[in-house]
Amino acid sequence: MKRLANMSIVMTLIFLVIATGAQAMKGSADVVKCSPPAAGISVAAGQRVAFDIKLEISKKWHIYAHGDSNYIGVDLVAEEGGPLQDIKVEYPHGHEGEFFGDKVVMIEGKNVIKVSALVPASLDKGDHVLKFAVTVQACDDKTCLPPTDLPVSVKLTVK
Repeated sequence: MKRLANMSIVMTLIFLVIATGAQAMKGSADVVKCSPPAAGISVAAGQRVAFDIKLEISKKWHIYAHGDSNYIGVDLVAEEGGPLQDIKVEYPHGHEGEFFGDKVVMIEGKNVIKVSALVPASLDKGDHVLKFAVTVQACDDKTCLPPTDLPVSVKLTVK
C-alpha cells in the first residue's frame, strides 16, 4: 500500500512538471501582435483601397523579412474567396543581421504591412469583413519559436 502511495505521489509530481513546462513554452503569437486599422476602412465600389496592418514585435525578439531564404519570412494572405482583387502588399524592409552564421534580414519593434486592393464594382454596399492571415516566425538571439498564422480582420464599408 505504501508503495502504491509513493507511486501516486511520483506520478503527480511528473504530471505537474510536464504541465508547468507546457505553460512556459511560447509560440510566435506570444511575442508578435497584429492589428487592423482601428476605425476600419471605407471606399466606393470599383475603387482601390489602401490600409495598414500594424505589427508589434516584443523586445529581444525579431521576425524575418518577406522572402527570406533561410527562415520563414513574414507573409500576408487574404482569405480564399474574399472580395478584394489585385491585392498588393508592401512589407517592412527590416535590417541586415546574422543568425547563427546565416545572413538574414530582421524586423524588430513596431512596423506596418501596407496593403492596397481593388474593391470590385459589383460588391454590395454596406459592411464587409476582410480576413487575412499574417505568417510569422519569431526568434531571439538563441532560438526560434514555432511559426504561426496570426488572424487579422479588417472592417470594410462600401459606400
